[in-house]
Amino acid sequence: MPTTQAVEILKEPITADQVLSPYVYVFYAAFLVAFVFTPVMRSIAIYYNIIDKPDLVRKLHSQPVAYLGGVAVFMGWLAGLAMTQFTMVHQLMPGLDDRLRVPVAIVVAAVIIVVLGLWDDVQHLRPRTKIIGQVLAALSLISAGIGTNVLNIFIRSVTIRAELRMGIEFPELMVGTVILVSSCLLTIGLVIFCCNASNLMDGLDGLCSGVTAIIAVGFLFMAVIVAQSGMSYPDLGLAGRAINNDGVRVVVALALLGALLGFIPYNFNPASIFMGDTGSMFLGFACALMILMMGELDGKWLLAGLVMFALPILDTSLAFARRYVAGRPFFSPDRHHFHHQLVQRGLSVKQAVLVSYALTLFFVLCGISVVYLRTRYAFGFYMVLFGCIIVAAYKMGMVHERSVVEKASNLTQGGSQTNNEQTSNEGVLEIRRDKPVIDLGA
Repeated sequence: MPTTQAVEILKEPITADQVLSPYVYVFYAAFLVAFVFTPVMRSIAIYYNIIDKPDLVRKLHSQPVAYLGGVAVFMGWLAGLAMTQFTMVHQLMPGLDDRLRVPVAIVVAAVIIVVLGLWDDVQHLRPRTKIIGQVLAALSLISAGIGTNVLNIFIRSVTIRAELRMGIEFPELMVGTVILVSSCLLTIGLVIFCCNASNLMDGLDGLCSGVTAIIAVGFLFMAVIVAQSGMSYPDLGLAGRAINNDGVRVVVALALLGALLGFIPYNFNPASIFMGDTGSMFLGFACALMILMMGELDGKWLLAGLVMFALPILDTSLAFARRYVAGRPFFSPDRHHFHHQLVQRGLSVKQAVLVSYALTLFFVLCGISVVYLRTRYAFGFYMVLFGCIIVAAYKMGMVHERSVVEKASNLTQGGSQTNNEQTSNEGVLEIRRDKPVIDLGA
């Protein structure tokens, strides 16, 4: 139990500067390590021929580009977490442990994802193998108690209303078991979905890394708000653990942001290195981790995190819908993702990426606004926002696949048009992109 002096300290308001200042070195370490090691990993990738070759179908770069950028991002993130060995928590109290401790299970889960992605970059794994590895990473988080309570507010709201209005009494053991099982299933599903959502979105130079960096800023903002308000430790007997958790949220977001900002200069168009599956799946995992850690506080914080991650969620959901309508496997590749369709509508790669950045920023601002609403209103806001976007995407033809026609003379230039457009040159060889391009010289 905290002392009387500690209780008085908890009642004093703290500023954002007081929250961030002990952890700012996490950002420095993450940025410097990622910035320095990205060109090193590029040299290693070129030496071992771990490169991404353009196929003129889904990959829009004109020349082979090195992989392994994701390893540099992970190294930066890990270096940021390592700096916590030299930092204290943002709110020091007598009688409580002042050393910030990051759960080892987070690092273990991240390592599983990175090894899985690196293996896929080198040897190309089957989707089933990836999912098994992602489940193992989620189980590592669950072993540390992360994500085991995210549905508490929703399930208890239902049971309380049932008891008050219908007179049905649910045993506490049964309610607790339902919360635990459903929360664990949600945690596994969210890790799998976020990893694959980021992976599917990684289709243009600087897209996935920049979008995730903007999302990381939103997560950092929420983490600081939580640490300032002290809402995570209403029970003063658990204040030490709760303050540590507040610090972990800030540190994870700072390390992710620093690592990405150190990597983006090399990855923005024209990119000299790609993240590969190593980086894209790791970024999805990091976002899932942040959403789960925020979701442990209250239902609206879970919804706010999901709103911030809305662009990858919508892109992946629409991709699965398209493949279901077309009768194709969910994990089959195509060139109908949101960023591809922006390019097909006449935008350059840089313009498509900047539009995606702007949309992500909009979703982050929406997520922040959700934080200041009651949970019931936040849920309604979430439903209306996503409903409008899904209907708009359907009207724009993003749910049904469209054949894309290429002129043979423009294949090296990346020119494209839909099959509804008329070509002015007769007798021009055309290749429809709804079928795989076959290299006859192979």
